[in-house]
Amino acid sequence: MIKIDFSFDTQYGVYRDALHLDDNHSFTEQEIEAMKQERVDNWIAVITTPTEQVEEIIEEPTEEFLEEVDNG
Repeated sequence: MIKIDFSFDTQYGVYRDALHLDDNHSFTEQEIEAMKQERVDNWIAVITTPTEQVEEIIEEPTEEFLEEVDNG
């Protein structure tokens, strides 16, 4: 297993991550760079999602959910 550490300076700060690949992987340098870019793009998408959309996702718990938790 090989670990490829990488970081990107973005307008939102520094993004740091690592790719973990098998020793005998067959990815090209271009594919590895695309994987890195996809990771940073996904991170930026998460931190720039409007709060309203997040609030829609986080709903008040339903009575059914609360009953399940109580009966756990």
